[in-house]
Amino acid sequence: MPSDTVGPLARPVGVVDSTMRCEDLDLMFRADPALHSVAVVYLDGGIGLISRVRFAQLMSGPFGYGRALWARTPAGRTADPAPMIVEETALVVDVCEQVSRRDQVRRYDDVLVRRPGGQLARVSAARLYEALADLMAAQAVRDPLSGLTNRARFLNRLAGACRDGDQSGLAVVYIDLDRMKYVNDTLGHAAGDRLIVSVARRLTAVTDGGSVVARLGGDEFAVLTRLAVGARPDLSAVALGERYRQAVATPDPALTAGGHSTASVGVAVADAGADGATLLREADAAMYRAKQAGGDRVQIVHGVGAPTAGHSGDDVLAALDRGELKLFYQPIIGVGDGRVWSVEALVRWQHPQRGLLTPDRFLPELRRVRQLPALDQWVLHRACADIAVWDGILGDRAPLCVNVNLTIDTLGAADLTALVLQSLRRSGSAPARLRVELPESADFEQLQGAVRQLRDLRDAGVGIVLDDMGAGSATLRNLSALPVTGLKIDRSFVAGMLDNRNDFAVVKLLGDLGRSTGIDVTAEGVESDEQLEALRQLGVRFAQGYHLGLPAPAEHLTALLRTGRPRGVASVPIDLFPRHATDERPPRTQTSGRHAAPAGL
Repeated sequence: MPSDTVGPLARPVGVVDSTMRCEDLDLMFRADPALHSVAVVYLDGGIGLISRVRFAQLMSGPFGYGRALWARTPAGRTADPAPMIVEETALVVDVCEQVSRRDQVRRYDDVLVRRPGGQLARVSAARLYEALADLMAAQAVRDPLSGLTNRARFLNRLAGACRDGDQSGLAVVYIDLDRMKYVNDTLGHAAGDRLIVSVARRLTAVTDGGSVVARLGGDEFAVLTRLAVGARPDLSAVALGERYRQAVATPDPALTAGGHSTASVGVAVADAGADGATLLREADAAMYRAKQAGGDRVQIVHGVGAPTAGHSGDDVLAALDRGELKLFYQPIIGVGDGRVWSVEALVRWQHPQRGLLTPDRFLPELRRVRQLPALDQWVLHRACADIAVWDGILGDRAPLCVNVNLTIDTLGAADLTALVLQSLRRSGSAPARLRVELPESADFEQLQGAVRQLRDLRDAGVGIVLDDMGAGSATLRNLSALPVTGLKIDRSFVAGMLDNRNDFAVVKLLGDLGRSTGIDVTAEGVESDEQLEALRQLGVRFAQGYHLGLPAPAEHLTALLRTGRPRGVASVPIDLFPRHATDERPPRTQTSGRHAAPAGL
């Protein structure tokens, strides 16, 4: 990035006493052809300037007698007694503006630059205007804070790379800082700026010379690079993403305590026919999946080919109006009794051309246009309506509760309580039938801002569940500060609990914590009988995962609940709500009283 101050542009200047005779100064200029000008120091401390060109004209004089006329004259009498003098920290753009306002005769004279300690230097007007042109050109392609390539230039480079030759192996790395908002809110925006600059420096340090590192805006960065020829794209993409994740996660000693961040990283690798917009969008979607999984991790997508019909946030909302968005439900099972205690609502888009799309394919677009609350509202209404339908069809075999995920945008809404309770009233369901899951990507401050409304919902009977406990922003601090009735153990701990002592200890800790505090604990990502048995021995009450039940449309789940066994459960004796005189079931309508079943799943 070109310098925006005059200090780096300045060059040494000769300094002479005002009493020096002109004939001696003439000899100085003749002896050094590179001597463009000299500063003149007067007895009273004043500073003057003598330009080589103007002095040469003076010494030539009319008819060549200038030297004879001026030889013994003190140089100070020929100097400009009021030259432009600026500090070395002066901005190039400001100095150029001052130069342009000088009178015509002196406009292109050198500008004197005062360095620390009073030492003088000089910079020519031509060099100043050249530097200004460089700055303007750089500002068109560079981010002013980080010095990295800016978004517009990155998109141009990406489009050019996709047009030129073989796109195979071309990769985009999309990097989003996980704690930027926290740093800005707690330490101030100056600390946030320092974090941006630090991250930019570290990303650049681990990038080879043929790649492009850019700041796309805010706390988002991107890298355009190419994988090694002959390498497996999936493994290379993971290694590439890990390189940048680790670069951000490595603490910078220059940052203040708490002023660092981890990053969510998405990597998209192109195949033949890929275009830049598609490749960037896929990398962004992969990054979003990493963020939703708790942050500080890498998600990849490879084989990104020719673009298909895309979809904007408006497309998704239009699909909602056309009835193309569907809710799938995944069972949450009692570990000890095999009963389906709840179901988690998961949104899908049944696209007429592209088939069934998972949320990572369209939620980023809704997030960008700030329309996630509209989708959340629809999910709440639909899920509450479905639980009422199940009551009518299945009776006592209907799920006790339904879990609905809320996004950060909805969590921060002023009318959160009214929105949730309105959905319940429309369906005629009791508040105890609903569990709202707090987004794992929300930081402590965002959750703190919703405490009052979450407490109102809990007091009304709605369950409050902290998702992905132990990953991302879901910490014990949140558990103690928020009015939660349930928590979910992140799937990464469940996946490793049989082989990793630390993961096992975390699952055991959270299970014990739930029992001691009266909070219902659900283990996510259960994929084997062995994991389920370990959870049973640890006393974890509820479990969820592909081994226990795949996400399915409401009507499919209805059929499964009628048969008594959700799909995917082969060896677990599932008893879906048999009638027992001692069963304590939640009220079916709002007028039926309080919920006697588990308060959070």
